[in-house]
Amino acid sequence: MEPLFTDIKKINEVIDVLRIIYEKRYGIQNINLTNSLKTINDFISELKVDLYVYVEHPYVDKMYRDTYYNYFASKRDDYPRDTIRLSFFKSEVKEEDFRNINENNELQEKYLGFVILRPTYPFVIGRNVISPKAFKSNDVICCLVNYTATVNGLKLDVKGFPHSSQDQETITCAETTVWSILEYFGNKYPEYRPYQPSQVNAVLGKFSFERLIPSKGLTAGQISFALREFGFGVKIYAKAPYGDDFERLLKIYIESGIPVVGAMQNTQGIGHALNIIGRSNLTKEKIDDLSIYKQISNNVNVYDFADINFEYVFIDDNYPPYRQTTLDKPASYYTNPKWLGCEITSFIVPLYPKIYMEAGEARSTAISLVDSLGLIANKDILIKTFLTSSRSFKNEISLNGSLDETVKELLLSISMPKFIWVTELSDKDLILQGLVNGMVILDATEPKRFGIISALIENNYIANNLTQFKTISLPLHPFKGYSNNLK
Repeated sequence: MEPLFTDIKKINEVIDVLRIIYEKRYGIQNINLTNSLKTINDFISELKVDLYVYVEHPYVDKMYRDTYYNYFASKRDDYPRDTIRLSFFKSEVKEEDFRNINENNELQEKYLGFVILRPTYPFVIGRNVISPKAFKSNDVICCLVNYTATVNGLKLDVKGFPHSSQDQETITCAETTVWSILEYFGNKYPEYRPYQPSQVNAVLGKFSFERLIPSKGLTAGQISFALREFGFGVKIYAKAPYGDDFERLLKIYIESGIPVVGAMQNTQGIGHALNIIGRSNLTKEKIDDLSIYKQISNNVNVYDFADINFEYVFIDDNYPPYRQTTLDKPASYYTNPKWLGCEITSFIVPLYPKIYMEAGEARSTAISLVDSLGLIANKDILIKTFLTSSRSFKNEISLNGSLDETVKELLLSISMPKFIWVTELSDKDLILQGLVNGMVILDATEPKRFGIISALIENNYIANNLTQFKTISLPLHPFKGYSNNLK
């Protein structure tokens, strides 16, 4: 094994270091070297220009080793087993900092994640978890998971979303999409665990009548099958049956902090899978552009948060992570004309298997309850529907300093299932301040309309005792809305 090479460089000096490693250690020259360095430069050019990079070679990467032993090692061409790892820091670091116990906290504060460079030229961008804060454009909130990596012997944590590019042989867009979801849930929740590409292919082999490597990509049915086999309760939405509600439902699941698999196509033969994990931040201009969704009794105009025209965050294996665009033009950042006219034709939601109420039913049930009770009159309301765990919801309620103590105790005393649907009630002014003045809570494990648990509407606490609604009058002031799904 070659001796360990390490170096610390400013980000604009990294390509020169990598050129030396590729030429002297890998023996790579000519077109493979040029194209590989261009791929890396295109990736790091999306990052902030003042970052520092810790370079390590050789690095044993678990994902690449998995594909190496299951595929590349059997090929005639000689593929190296090891990779290069780049670790990113937001300001200058030195080798001695990693051995100084007093610098540990500062190193942790500076650390922004890593990217693996695998020897699959020129498709060299491998597994990476990088904080959105490392990128030039980062005014977003999205699904993030805490990930631990060891840099020069020191364990450091980063919050990011797992990403990898295709290697064009063992993994294409569909496999990277499935892998990143498994990596995300496996590092976030004890019910799941991460899987390597060979394990994903082994599961998919049960669903296929031909070999899966070299990969030709996967269908939406195969992606759904894989996720179901790995423990998810999968829900697929196709655009045609849902019409105008298709995009609203997609937005509700994204707002719930669920990384959704989007399938986009166009008439020129493009078919592509990617993850949609978050959105841009709320602005007054976006709120002002909202149109009335519907009108209910007592002259109440209802606006829907899901009608706001946000830019959404895409994890696309053809580009660096956290690409931003609108849902109606999901390929707007592509420069190749063959991607023109792409649209999201279906999406796949990886849910906890005991969640039976779907997003559309949750939203319509909440609106129907508000309408039927008739407690709101002659005013506008803005609704925001999302899914969350009752544990996370109650934790946020207990820490909510703007919520009346009586209301807080009533909500905390309710017996809730593992997952709940929440529809917050607000208006255009309150939502900009992160405030709401009511909510409807539904049982996500109940597929029918009588899954209402409780509600706060116009100074009234309403509880469902299974035979009738019980109402308690109390002073209710605007309070901080739930904000734990997207970070």
